[in-house]
Amino acid sequence: MQKHTLDLLDTALDAVREDVVPRVEELARKSADGTLSAADQAEYSELVRLNDTLSLLKLQAEELLALKSASGQAATAV
Repeated sequence: MQKHTLDLLDTALDAVREDVVPRVEELARKSADGTLSAADQAEYSELVRLNDTLSLLKLQAEELLALKSASGQAATAV
């Protein structure tokens, strides 16, 4: 994985989050107010799960990039 790929992933994640933030905020308000319907709760849970999944994917990509960079540096240092 190259840094460019990680940058593209980061841009895509930002775009997805930007698209869903207003809806998540609305659902969070409803939840705090106690007015969340069953359908809203299901949607809210799914959006939270999606955010968690995307965050983990980004972390794994960053770890892979770091490992590749470290192994490449170790190989050139020898």
